Amino acid sequence: MKPSLPTTTQNLRIWHVGNWCAHWGNEFRESAFRSSIKDFEVLNYARYLIRALEKIPGAEVSSMPSWELYRMSPEQFAEKLAWATTIIFGDVETQSLHLNPSFFANQFASQYVTFPDRFDLLKAWIKHGGHFHMNGGWFSFGGHQGYGRWARSSWQKDTKEIVLPVECLESDDLIESTASFEVRTVAKQHPAVRGIDWSTVPPILGFNETLPSPGGQVIVQIRHGSQWYPLLAERRLGRGRTTAWTTGASPHWGLNFMKWEQYDQFWAQLFAPAAAAGRRRK
Repeated sequence: MKPSLPTTTQNLRIWHVGNWCAHWGNEFRESAFRSSIKDFEVLNYARYLIRALEKIPGAEVSSMPSWELYRMSPEQFAEKLAWATTIIFGDVETQSLHLNPSFFANQFASQYVTFPDRFDLLKAWIKHGGHFHMNGGWFSFGGHQGYGRWARSSWQKDTKEIVLPVECLESDDLIESTASFEVRTVAKQHPAVRGIDWSTVPPILGFNETLPSPGGQVIVQIRHGSQWYPLLAERRLGRGRTTAWTTGASPHWGLNFMKWEQYDQFWAQLFAPAAAAGRRRK
């Protein structure tokens, strides 16, 4: 199957995946034989981020849970790549891309079961001009107990062309605090952070530990103990780029950050097509 590629960069079409949660209520057990679960709800923790993205002039935003990404057919995935100019993943582990229900539905059929590697398709999409962004979370980058597994993906492991702008850990990478961390900008004139007063950034309650990557640019750093880690980073790849924000854009790590008066401005500057075009002209 020929890779699907973004058709234009004039309009901002953002495909957001992740940060949804299916929540079951408390379990009630009144006997040795009977139990019941009361209440059920589906929560979109990214709704504040989605609202901020929708405020960007001319932006169209489509948001879905990671389990819908897992269920996507190759044709549906190709359609999304052809539509999107920007893709945001938050709390999306690599298994959502590596696995598909058809593997199990057709396991007893006589024919072999394969479909195009989604990491290869996404990489081609980026190189053609797409913007791929990852927000931090328990299943981003290395993730909780290494469940994110992005360090072991074909984008990052044993390759000369790294895709993400940071290096991920293969083990648990969560760094958390109830008292927040110090933040500083190291590329103050970068279009994503220019004009933003980072001294006013509210308390950040956690982030994924990553390392600077050769070929990537660290824009904002966050400190834990005596060491500074990437908080915002960027990499050019072909005609496109990848960015990483190693903390959350929504609860719980981003619970305070999403209340920041410059929250909307930050995301607008990071994703605005005009800013990306300005970087290409330089």
